[in-house]
Amino acid sequence: MPVRPLLSLLALSALLVGCDHQLNQMRENRFTPFKTAQAPTVAPSALVASLKASGNGSLTADSLENLNTLLRVQGRLRQQTLTLQPYTPSGERLAQRLASVLREQGAVAEQVTVMPSRLEAPEAKEWDLQVVSEALVVKVPDCSIADAKAWTVKPYQAVGPLGCSNRANIAAMVSEPRDLIRPQALDGGDGRAAVNAVGRYHDDEVRELLDIDFQD
Repeated sequence: MPVRPLLSLLALSALLVGCDHQLNQMRENRFTPFKTAQAPTVAPSALVASLKASGNGSLTADSLENLNTLLRVQGRLRQQTLTLQPYTPSGERLAQRLASVLREQGAVAEQVTVMPSRLEAPEAKEWDLQVVSEALVVKVPDCSIADAKAWTVKPYQAVGPLGCSNRANIAAMVSEPRDLIRPQALDGGDGRAAVNAVGRYHDDEVRELLDIDFQD
């Protein structure tokens, strides 16, 4: 290639790069100030569900709903440390049954503890059983529309921080919350588990979400 056309091409490239840089600055200045997308956070969480026994030896409907809500909010069952504290004889029987159900649903056996009954405690007059769940919980960023009335006029400011949805999706999908706060080497792939999951999807045999039910 002749020297003069080569120099012209280089000059044109430099000019285009300079224009592109100026255009980016103009766009950025036009939409500033804008907030940076909030990163997901991981923090210890301890929640308590106070449960009441029903007349048939199970839990009341409200107690079952509170228990299932607690377990879902705290993340995957195998990541939770569960302490069952009975306050009445009925609560003591329920605690043993509930511990077995939790282990069957995926809780680590060593992380499910049934405490001795505390019949003399003041809570014995109010509740038959309390369940304490301790776990590392991921707080997913709120990616709702910042200003729904202005998104057609000022889209960037109205929609909210860019990248928020991507970070929220990653936080919602993570199976081990610690992976968001420290690096870890990847484990070996489990082909059998992957094939079984796809097979259940095609065969319409999807596993139900966690839902404790003493009626089964």
